[in-house]
Amino acid sequence: MALDILEVKRIASENYKRALDSLNKSMVFHEATAAISDVVPGYKAKSMEFGDYIRDNFTVLFIDMRGSTNRAVNVGPEATFLTMHAYFPAVSYVVEHYGGYTMDFTGDGLMAFFGGNNSGMARVHAMKKAGSCGRDLLRVISEVVNPILQENGQRWPLKCGVGIDHGNVIVTKIGTDMTFDVKAFGDCVNGAAKLCQKANDCVLVSKKVKDDWPSSDNGRIRFRSFEDGYVLSRSE
Repeated sequence: MALDILEVKRIASENYKRALDSLNKSMVFHEATAAISDVVPGYKAKSMEFGDYIRDNFTVLFIDMRGSTNRAVNVGPEATFLTMHAYFPAVSYVVEHYGGYTMDFTGDGLMAFFGGNNSGMARVHAMKKAGSCGRDLLRVISEVVNPILQENGQRWPLKCGVGIDHGNVIVTKIGTDMTFDVKAFGDCVNGAAKLCQKANDCVLVSKKVKDDWPSSDNGRIRFRSFEDGYVLSRSE
């Protein structure tokens, strides 16, 4: 099913307006149905023990803003606050649309997992979902988030990069009896983060993702070598 850009715009616009109303009233409201923690797909902290060592595999995606520190200095804290209330709802919606799990909001970015042993999603399918998600994340920044910011007087558009890797992870429970969480550690997490740092308005994937990408796409997906990865693009 194709991504509904109008629905993304509706959600991002509504969140931006709520944030603007809160700013105008000098009040900030936070609503959430669940914490961002304890979301490794298929694992729950209460059913695990400290020190558990469980192998799994995921496709990992990072999206991050380019030049966000400089932007924040130039536009100021209020505009930055409003920016985040358009940006994060939009990118979160895209991840959900492609069956991904938002693992963490990383300052001015997001980390998401696709697949896993308990997801019922094949490894190659998880990679394709993450790749398509990455392309639409950049599309939504361009076609939804930046127009919302411009319509509200912000003249500094967002630019983002996306990094994607796939591999084995170790899932474990960390913390204390009072403060705990489930985390996944692995080279693919670090790999996706590093690729994201080098991506500038593009989706940069690892060699693993490129080599395992299915040939059934009939050549519509192309990979171009760049830095330590490959730029993923689609030929129309």
